[in-house]
Amino acid sequence: MDIQLNTLLVALMFITILSMGIGNILISLADVFNHATSSRRNRVHISWIVLLLIVHFNLFWQSKAILDVEGWEFGGFLLTMAGPVLLFLATSILLTDPPEGTAENLASFFVGLGRRFFLFFAILQVWVMVVGFTLTGSFIVTDLVNAAFLVLALTLATSSSERFHNVGALLAWGLGLAGFVTRWLGG
Repeated sequence: MDIQLNTLLVALMFITILSMGIGNILISLADVFNHATSSRRNRVHISWIVLLLIVHFNLFWQSKAILDVEGWEFGGFLLTMAGPVLLFLATSILLTDPPEGTAENLASFFVGLGRRFFLFFAILQVWVMVVGFTLTGSFIVTDLVNAAFLVLALTLATSSSERFHNVGALLAWGLGLAGFVTRWLGG
């Protein structure tokens, strides 16, 4: 397989940005699981961090589609890089260290943080659907999962209810599992 230099450069940048996000998540999770220090994140916050790690791995796996592109133009490059950049920004927001405090303070911290995080996560879902449509020329079954993630993210961005954020995290994991099963069955 003869791969053009432009294709390799696009793939390298795509993977580099994703790798930075993965590294940041792993550092945060190391802090969470380090028994020598007390984690300052609640379970919903940790749940979204782990889910975001899985999103990184999924997008990393999708980077193989970059190798199928024949010729690269600047617009296609920018569209391709927008996804990892959005994911990196969402990750950076989500990994913000909360202040010392009680469980109530941690929950309210996550709700406030979530407004910005969920906005970037929603934009990421739009990006996934646009890129998928651009590459295939049609919408696919997994776009339904992305559309549901979009609605969930926008809803969570506007909610200040801790209970709703707990349910939202469970729904997100269900959607993630549905997307995984759909991709597995679809090839």
